[in-house]
Amino acid sequence: MLEVNDYVKEYQNQGFLVIDELFSKDEVKRLTDGLETFKSLKELPNIIQENNGEIRSIFAPQEHSEAYHWLYRQERILSILEAISEEKQYLYQFKLNNKRAFVGEAWEWHQDFPYWHLDDGVKEPKMFSVMILLQDTESYQGPLILIPKSHKHGVVEFEFKEHLLDVENDTELSLASSLGADLKYTVKRSLIKKLINEFGTFEFKGKAGSAIIFHPNLFHASGVNLSPYDRNTAIVTYNSVSNPPHPRENKRPSYLCNYDCSPIEKIGKLSTVD
Repeated sequence: MLEVNDYVKEYQNQGFLVIDELFSKDEVKRLTDGLETFKSLKELPNIIQENNGEIRSIFAPQEHSEAYHWLYRQERILSILEAISEEKQYLYQFKLNNKRAFVGEAWEWHQDFPYWHLDDGVKEPKMFSVMILLQDTESYQGPLILIPKSHKHGVVEFEFKEHLLDVENDTELSLASSLGADLKYTVKRSLIKKLINEFGTFEFKGKAGSAIIFHPNLFHASGVNLSPYDRNTAIVTYNSVSNPPHPRENKRPSYLCNYDCSPIEKIGKLSTVD
């Protein structure tokens, strides 16, 4: 395993870093067992369902599961984030994504920060997303794809989408775009081609418990899940305590943007998971 200073250099240069099997098999099992909690909570607005009633995304899982309350406070994650940012972190957003076998949708090339900047009023991209694989993941399951070094371009020009022209004036449409695969802020395709020609792509696949930390301006996407296996991930977004949101009048729900900017108290032992 690399030293923290090596992680900082890798992140700053590439816009992401991967830590293989950051969580043990026992820890991952506790997390996946914790998914049973949500089957009786499907009517909550923060639990997004497919048309057939299957759960696709769970926002703010830490509010209903001690296992996920444990996960986002992990010292093994936060020590790296604090070394990179030189600041304490708070929980900004937390979601579980399930890309269903055979039918899991593709997600277009986008950056995350435009949502947090334009919708929530966050001033600077002093934020991190941490994706954790909850099962072994291969290329045919539609894994996360990144363009290395693309974070250095800042917020870039969006691809024009005529059917989303009025999204900023339609609260319901705006919320739907935040929760579904029809994204309102996607990267212009000509720029995607230019940067892939220059830097290539990186596909995040590996063993369950592996994690990737990536910059909010990094270009990323994912393909459809062609396999007979689901692709389950946890995605925790952190923000520096000096960088709070300044939402508009119609602010997004707290499960999309946490307005409590209290720094996280780190923990680290498996025995604290119920």
